[in-house]
Amino acid sequence: MTTLTASRYNARTMAVLAVDIIGSSQASDDLLDPMKTEMESLLAQALDTVGLSWDEAAHMRETGDGSMLAYPDHQAGQVAETVFYLDHLLRSRNRYHRVPMRARVAVHLGPMAEHHRYHRTYITLTRLLNAGPFGEVVRHWCEIDPLGERFGAGLVISKSLWQAVIEPFSVALVPPARCTRIEVVTPDFTGEAWIHLPGLDAEDTLARSRPRSRAAIRPAAVEPAHSEPPGSAEPARNGTRLSSSA
Repeated sequence: MTTLTASRYNARTMAVLAVDIIGSSQASDDLLDPMKTEMESLLAQALDTVGLSWDEAAHMRETGDGSMLAYPDHQAGQVAETVFYLDHLLRSRNRYHRVPMRARVAVHLGPMAEHHRYHRTYITLTRLLNAGPFGEVVRHWCEIDPLGERFGAGLVISKSLWQAVIEPFSVALVPPARCTRIEVVTPDFTGEAWIHLPGLDAEDTLARSRPRSRAAIRPAAVEPAHSEPPGSAEPARNGTRLSSSA
């Protein structure tokens, strides 16, 4: 029987990035491949701007409408800053295209085994992308900015990357003061995360998007049977209204 040890797995802590296209499920079939190809090209440009390379990414994964990539943990700050340039590239692109493109981006820090296909770190990454509050913020900006000229990409940051990199080292293009905390609750994952919207107020957007979702499920108010304040006239008796002060 082979004894398994930690060294056998050759696991390393990696900074991981997930990007997917917002609203791709609503696009016509003939647009899906061109959209994915274009998003990958813009992401590669954004990575190059922060000093990373698409071709040098580890554990590359193709998703239905996006990609997941991993880099050494010492490059976590650069991984997070990628969203700043991706947002700029998407907004610039949207000014000249009829169909806007936007991206959801998630970043995380976690262990990945060198030759394994299954990575819990990537599973956590997908849970972050699907966080309810993050989705509310994204929908809010898609509605008020239908052309995609103000909102190009939104970022959700895991607790591990926030505590290890963003908060203590004040990453220049993802300043902690411009991020806001959210709770991520899914059937198989619960935890904290932080969201950031380049050039926009994430905290204000979260506050604006939440009341709307709560109002949608708030039961209708029931009017009281008698709405007259104390001291007003009582209901008519035999055709005559009586004053309560009488």
